[in-house]
Amino acid sequence: MAWREPSAAEQRLREQLAVHGLSVSWAKIRRWREFGALPWKGQRGLGRGSGSTSDLLPETFAVAEALALATTKKRPLEQAVLQVFTTHPRFDQVLAAPSVSLPERAVRRALAWYMAQDDSHPLAAIEKAARSASPDKAMDAALETAHRYFPKLYRQATQGRQQPGTTAPDSLADADGLATFAVAMVLGFDDVGGDAIVEAVSKSLPELADEYGAQVFDQWSKAVAAREAEADGEGPFPRRPRWPSLQERVQMMEQVGYEAICAVRNVLALLVEASPVLALARRAGVEDPDVLHVEAIRASNRRTDEYLRRAEAISRHPGERAWKGFTGLLLEVCISPRRLSTFQEDVTALDPALDDVPDLGRRVLATLCRCPR
Repeated sequence: MAWREPSAAEQRLREQLAVHGLSVSWAKIRRWREFGALPWKGQRGLGRGSGSTSDLLPETFAVAEALALATTKKRPLEQAVLQVFTTHPRFDQVLAAPSVSLPERAVRRALAWYMAQDDSHPLAAIEKAARSASPDKAMDAALETAHRYFPKLYRQATQGRQQPGTTAPDSLADADGLATFAVAMVLGFDDVGGDAIVEAVSKSLPELADEYGAQVFDQWSKAVAAREAEADGEGPFPRRPRWPSLQERVQMMEQVGYEAICAVRNVLALLVEASPVLALARRAGVEDPDVLHVEAIRASNRRTDEYLRRAEAISRHPGERAWKGFTGLLLEVCISPRRLSTFQEDVTALDPALDDVPDLGRRVLATLCRCPR
């Protein structure tokens, strides 16, 4: 939209925010509008050449208040949108997120921004490093990032700081081998080269380095050599990377309906809200029927257990930090067709244990208060 003086609606919104102790310039409000972050009613003509006006929607103030709280510190607007989408800055509770009706356009733009910035996943970090470097330096940048990332995962695991949802290397040698594999998954196995892949296998799987393993590696090496000698045709390694590119991931996300994105968000928000209660009950050995039901499902469903573990990790952070882990998990569920197709089944298996989390919390606390000291 063309830059112009604030409209009556923009001024009115600014005044409403000021009443609630939030000083927001109309220029910032205009920027929120241009980004698509504010629900806004279409303009209507006043007639007889008197121009036009627009009215505020009932949900506009709630979104503007949340954005104002999320932007008290200088940070990208995309980050503020994602923080509001996943957590509510006023209450610092993830459960409040569904009550703020952010427009679809802003959320999708912010999710695409996050995917471009994300380095929380090893393959995403490798791709980002390669994308940021010049074409002739992309491989070096990817290898440097990978061989820094995987040893870090190993050290975190040995110190008991492994993040939920990650697989840590078994040793530094395994980390070295996994780093090579990871680069091959991002940039392509052919570009990394057969010798490097065979060496990576021997490092990550030393148990194969016996006579049988040597035969396997010898056959693999011959297959690689034959592949490299071919001008065309298929070989043992894919031409294209197995890790989808940023553009492909954005396109995958665009194919997921906004209602589905919000539904996944709402469920994850509930899991995060329930996490402190469930963690307390588990540590204290509380034998509440709902707690026992959740634990039984966790034991029988690996994916559900992962969602709960990652939700618990997210719950330990304030909203200004929790948004990042929450957004990463949301994208992992939505981008993967397999995860998305099983998500409802995986989480509804918990029903009805989390139908009333506040009541569950009261029961757990009551049980702890009755326990002899």
